[in-house]
Amino acid sequence: MLASWVRPGWRAWTLYLFLRCVLGLISPRKTVALDNMAKAFPDRDERWYRENLKVVYDHFSWMVVEYLALVNDPSKALTWVEKVEGKDILDDLLSSKEGCVILASHGGNWELLSAWLCQSGYPLYAAVRDPDSEDLADLMESYRQKVGLKTLRKERKGFREMVRLPMIGNFVGLVADQDGGPTGIPVKFLGRPCTMPKGPAAISVMSKVPIIPVAIERVAPFRHKVRVYRPLSTSETVKGKEDKVVALAAEVNGVLEDMVRAVPGEWLWMHRRWKTDITGKNSI
Repeated sequence: MLASWVRPGWRAWTLYLFLRCVLGLISPRKTVALDNMAKAFPDRDERWYRENLKVVYDHFSWMVVEYLALVNDPSKALTWVEKVEGKDILDDLLSSKEGCVILASHGGNWELLSAWLCQSGYPLYAAVRDPDSEDLADLMESYRQKVGLKTLRKERKGFREMVRLPMIGNFVGLVADQDGGPTGIPVKFLGRPCTMPKGPAAISVMSKVPIIPVAIERVAPFRHKVRVYRPLSTSETVKGKEDKVVALAAEVNGVLEDMVRAVPGEWLWMHRRWKTDITGKNSI
């Protein structure tokens, strides 16, 4: 299996160069990515968009290499993450046996981030949606089991567990930087109207636990840094469960925007982020 062969050094570079050449040739979802960048950064020019896309392809090539190498030895996540800002926030929750919602984005190596959290001893469950390919789904589930990540599926029963688990001291991880569909909360993400998933805000309100945004950024291949943001929670002045969810979602949206702006070369621009048309609706 390829994963058993990959490790830092010449093997990693060989696989990276192969993957990068393939991405350079096929340029997956290039038009979508460039259009998304133009929407998010209208003050930039075409040259910047194309250069940033090259950085994105570089990053995702290394992400695949790191993913495969991590399968062999999940504990490497602890050495590949060189610096952590705000770790005391997570440690305080752990020591007091308080739960939380971990908010991440599709930026940086988010699979490495989940591995680092698990290998660091945090009781992490992740809400996931399996890919259509059964083989790929099996591979990803095998990886998650090896790094110690417990998974929850995004259906009704899974959502009930996402609410219950933080109430008894667990961390539930979600990403909320993708399109929320017609039932999502209307927002302006990077200045453009769209929707976002209700999940993190709704679980936080129903479980009465804080949201802890966490971001990971590449320093170099196999070298990363993690930032833990200040906790987000609903204001006592906001009344009504739905109003609390909407108000908290606005804060979540703002932090996710900050994550993308901080490292635009490591975000998943190939996703149709502004797909849902909310013309005529009020966005937050």
